[in-house]
Amino acid sequence: MKKEMEEKTNKKAISPIISTVMLIMIVIVIAVIILLWSQGFTKEKILKFDRAIDNVCLDVSLETYVNADSTIGLRNKGIVPIQEVKLIVSEGGNDIVYDIGIDEGKIGAGLSNTITDPIYSSGKDMKVIPVLLGRSKSGAIQTFTCPESTGVQV
Repeated sequence: MKKEMEEKTNKKAISPIISTVMLIMIVIVIAVIILLWSQGFTKEKILKFDRAIDNVCLDVSLETYVNADSTIGLRNKGIVPIQEVKLIVSEGGNDIVYDIGIDEGKIGAGLSNTITDPIYSSGKDMKVIPVLLGRSKSGAIQTFTCPESTGVQV
C-alpha cells in the first residue's frame, strides 16, 4: 500500500510559472488574430490637398446644363479638379448608374466638358456625382466617388 502511495506522489505536474506563461502566450496569439481580422473592416484614408477626401467633396462646385443638341454640359465652378463623374438615371423607380470618363482627362477648375452619349441625354431624372483622385497614405493614387448627397441634379 505504501508503494502505491509513493507512485502517485512521484507524478509531477506543470509548474505554475510555465502554465502562466502558456496562458499569456495564448492570449497574445488570440489578440493578434483578432487585430488582423478586424483590419479588413477599416478603409485606408484617401487624402487630397492634405485633407480627407470625403471632406474635399463638400468643396466641389459642379454645375450642369443641357445644351441645344440635348447633351449634358458640366462646368467646374470650384477649385477641386474632377476626374470623372457617375450619372444616376432614375427610371420607373429604378436607379441606373453610369460611369462616365471625361474625354480630356478631367474637368479642372473653371473648365467645362460635355457628356455626348445619347443614353445619358434621354431627358429622364438624372443626377451627376463627382469622382475625385486622391492619394492613400501608402502613396497609391486612387479614385473616390463622392457621396450622392454632393451630386447635382440635371
